[in-house]
Amino acid sequence: MNNMEVLPLISIIIPVYNVNGYLEKCLHSVCEQTYKNLEIIVVDDGSTDGSGEICDLFAETDSRIKVIHQVNGGQSSARNKGLAIARGEYIGFVDSDDWIDSDMYEFLYRLLTTNNADVAACAHYIETETETEVRYSSGTFTSFSSDEAIRALIIDRRMRNYIWDKLFRRQAFSGIQFPENQIFEDMAVCYRVFHKVRRIVMQDCPKYHYLQREGSTTLDKQYDPQKEYLWFLRIYEQVKFIQDNGIWYKAPCYVHKYGMHAINKIIMLPSSPLLDSIIKDIIGKMQEFTNVRWPQVSILFLLKRCLVYRHLGVYRLVKTFLKSGRKMPQT
Repeated sequence: MNNMEVLPLISIIIPVYNVNGYLEKCLHSVCEQTYKNLEIIVVDDGSTDGSGEICDLFAETDSRIKVIHQVNGGQSSARNKGLAIARGEYIGFVDSDDWIDSDMYEFLYRLLTTNNADVAACAHYIETETETEVRYSSGTFTSFSSDEAIRALIIDRRMRNYIWDKLFRRQAFSGIQFPENQIFEDMAVCYRVFHKVRRIVMQDCPKYHYLQREGSTTLDKQYDPQKEYLWFLRIYEQVKFIQDNGIWYKAPCYVHKYGMHAINKIIMLPSSPLLDSIIKDIIGKMQEFTNVRWPQVSILFLLKRCLVYRHLGVYRLVKTFLKSGRKMPQT
């Protein structure tokens, strides 16, 4: 960027917890941004593997870094601490096991200011230990109103419920905090932020590298029905908000779609009081939205839903036989 240009301060909040094998790459990528006027707030959330010491070493070499050490309270607690002390006109987030392209914040700042927007979003790479995947890299530009962006979050394709691939005007977080001691906290925040602003812009240029690693809070190879249930509850919360604010009449169908998706997976596990109560609650929340009919969902979907509502045991039996590849007994 033009060094003579007076640029506003961007505060980047990085929660850190036991990521000593990834942290240096993350911090280097942030410190080497082409956008230089940064406040880099690194919140060490009670790390026990030396990550806190790595943060301090980086702070000694770059005066833009502020390190906060706190007792472990979770990622939301660390992000909230960063928000509380951030001085920037703009706010960004980076997770400490990820990394970003050197021009990410220059790109997002230009995207936001050129289009007089309040939030700017880019695409991202999905990184594993062996490969890199990118889904949206066409360069397509889209400008959303607040309501349009919230609808896009529910659809969950291009505009995703992630906090880290975006740049926000500081005012967008006024009165908003991340829910603590919960997972899928980004899903609880994005739509509320979008509701407070006027314009959100997005361009499909990947700039953020999201690492899927074993041991992360979002990647677990072993299926967890309670995590599935919490994901569904986040969708339910979003749809209730959308309905209460008159944003999109089609949103309730996503409670039904995600609800059936969760039931289809949970029902294949051995029955237990906990799982039965989860399925019962999902069905109850689906039944709160009575106007989800064809053509919003398919006829086959409606038949499956009817069976779940009225004959859950029969539905479980059918799913079990279909999965096992066995034929249903002749009557």
